Amino acid sequence: MAKKPTKPAKRPPVNIELKRQLQDFQVKQLVRNFQDVYDSKEFGKLCQFFANDIYAPKDFEERNKSFEQISNYFRNSLGDKLFHGLIRLLDLYEMSDSMDDLMVVTLEKMGVTKDISQNQYDEAYYLSDNYDRRVEQLDLIVECFDFTHALTRYRSIGWILKTARMTSHLFSSNKDSIVDMLQRGYDAMRDTPSVEKFNDIIYEREMQRLNRIYEHFSSLAPAGK
Repeated sequence: MAKKPTKPAKRPPVNIELKRQLQDFQVKQLVRNFQDVYDSKEFGKLCQFFANDIYAPKDFEERNKSFEQISNYFRNSLGDKLFHGLIRLLDLYEMSDSMDDLMVVTLEKMGVTKDISQNQYDEAYYLSDNYDRRVEQLDLIVECFDFTHALTRYRSIGWILKTARMTSHLFSSNKDSIVDMLQRGYDAMRDTPSVEKFNDIIYEREMQRLNRIYEHFSSLAPAGK
């Protein structure tokens, strides 16, 4: 039985302007690191969806609210197995959002309030000290890509999404709801036979980046720390 969507724990407010700068920085960084994937005919659309909707989604609370409002509709339409995949997608959003908040707090402690540089970003990434959660985030990204791709194989998903958008009065007033996100995922993946190769590329490069940052700053730390 798939669990019901739950409200994320209330977190202290953070500097929203700096958070938006951080999220923009992360998307631009991802584009640089995956430029070849972006430019490829095979995975270009997937990479755009990854950057804008999976890697650094904005307005998490609005999307969570919109999903709560349509959860029964999707559960009845998709069944518990696929509905659970949507819950995991929200788990990923909540995890990414909370780690962005921690990054913002860390950057402010470093005295960074705007114009984040690559070195400042990497240092805050390391000082946030959540290596295990970053690995868990990557695992969840792969899981959510597998789920979203499986959703595109579902025979009636196109009709379900169309109906959901037509009944938009049930959702959040935010112009970019969870349905719009799912539609973009469907459009990006419906002609892709498999996402396994794409998942492997994402996981390998992001793990290399994570390990590079931690190894570099660990080497600079005083002995015994």
